[in-house]
Amino acid sequence: MSRSILDRFGETERRELIDRLMKVQKGKSYISGKEIDLRIDQVEVDHIVALDRNGPDDESNWAVVIASENSSKGKKDLQLMKYIYDFRIHREKYLKLKRDFTFGDALNEYYPNRFDFIFDQNDKNVIIKYLNQNNEKNELSYPIIVDPLNKEITSFVGMVPLEIINHDATVNPRSIVDLELMIEEFYNENPQLFPSLAVMEKSNDKYKIMAFDGQHKAAAQLYLRSKYLFLRVFINVEKAKIKKTNLRAHTVVAQIHFPKLIEDKVGHDLFSIEFEPYIDSGSPTKLSEQSFIKQDEIKDEYRNYLNNYYKYNALFDENGERHNILNYVETITARSKTHPISYDTLTKTFLKLLYLRPAEEKLSKTSQYRKIENENMWHIMEIFVEKCLNKRFDLDAGIFKIEDKLITDPNSVTDEHLIAYRICRQAAMVNWVDEFKKALSILLKTKNKYDEALWSEERVLWANMDENDFDVVGKMFCVIRDQKLWREKTNGEVISALGSTKISDWKNLLLNGKLPGREEKLFDPLNDTVIFNKAIKL
Repeated sequence: MSRSILDRFGETERRELIDRLMKVQKGKSYISGKEIDLRIDQVEVDHIVALDRNGPDDESNWAVVIASENSSKGKKDLQLMKYIYDFRIHREKYLKLKRDFTFGDALNEYYPNRFDFIFDQNDKNVIIKYLNQNNEKNELSYPIIVDPLNKEITSFVGMVPLEIINHDATVNPRSIVDLELMIEEFYNENPQLFPSLAVMEKSNDKYKIMAFDGQHKAAAQLYLRSKYLFLRVFINVEKAKIKKTNLRAHTVVAQIHFPKLIEDKVGHDLFSIEFEPYIDSGSPTKLSEQSFIKQDEIKDEYRNYLNNYYKYNALFDENGERHNILNYVETITARSKTHPISYDTLTKTFLKLLYLRPAEEKLSKTSQYRKIENENMWHIMEIFVEKCLNKRFDLDAGIFKIEDKLITDPNSVTDEHLIAYRICRQAAMVNWVDEFKKALSILLKTKNKYDEALWSEERVLWANMDENDFDVVGKMFCVIRDQKLWREKTNGEVISALGSTKISDWKNLLLNGKLPGREEKLFDPLNDTVIFNKAIKL
């Protein structure tokens, strides 16, 4: 017995059904909305809502889709796949702009015109009033909740219209590129266990609701065409307190994974809130980063915020444009199948060239050298991208099981892609960047570029570098890139060693040219003096 009436249709009956459905769908595939030309496109008819979900087995629940779209959806029904496809289209739109895709971006796609509101408050309730796009008055009431541990903190919990919700990217600018499982979770009618979080923010004479946590569950429901979102909204809490609490929740308290780039962004913003007014409060010839950290009202975490502040400054310019190196860095998850560099690796390599402790020198001097350091860092990473990654590493090919592919077919991976991949392995990169740092220090010391003797070790980028210096930097990266060991494809013993994740193994490989546990030298060493001497001879 056939599971669906569709299985019993003959060719003529099926063709007539497709013609009727195509008129309803205005000639477009149900999933993607792409135009269908029945003369050349292979199409299929399937259930919008699956029979397993109690979708009816009749024409009201059938739709035409391009065959390749239907085969790629797996067990998902057409309705779920349509929601996911819409998400993919939006995500790709923003990724092509080389920026993260956030809950705020998704809101803009579905609710480009959102509304501010006025509100009244009594002892028991908050009353929100606003005019929607049809100029109709909306009035919503929510019971006030007082925090039992701090009675000054009040909030309300309830279903809030998405048309009055905004995204607060300053508190938690997480990307939602990994949303598909969450869309499916809610599509399967599983409940939202915890409300998303938001604050009320005054804007002129009106207010906005700014969501800052639970973006994935919020965005998933948005793609499922929900009109309301289950929210807890803080009414009267300072945003700085929310930022600090949220950062601690995802780091110190570690409730859930908090991407390190986002941690740096939030720490950067928190440091800015206190540090920039501090600079304006007194003479730069008397104040210092160290004196700022030592203030009685500043807590210990500001040492970490300073660290966040300068790392984030090195990756984003004043206009918020991200550095090109981030095109090759996985900033969302701890592991990647596509990007050669994890954010943790970037932090342990290039970003360690920065001086990430509070400077004791007066701000009149420090601020000048922090700017120089930042410009040097930006330029050096640009050169690395140009010499070692651009037109070499193929993001579409990715990094998944590269070494296994070599064993099966050494020609399955291009030399350029393989070299770029191996150079960016964390254990390898930690070692060669450390040697590069020392080689750069040698270069700048020979040119008397440092104002202080210790800067060459602790503050290697606190030097006025010129085009000739950057030209040598480029040659240093070429020396590193052209090291013979990166391109090995056939020697199984060497390939196995290159798969090591131990920093000590890679130190032996790079600095001594030896495999772990072996005495014979197979490769030329790649230490600071080698890098420096070869570079100045190129």
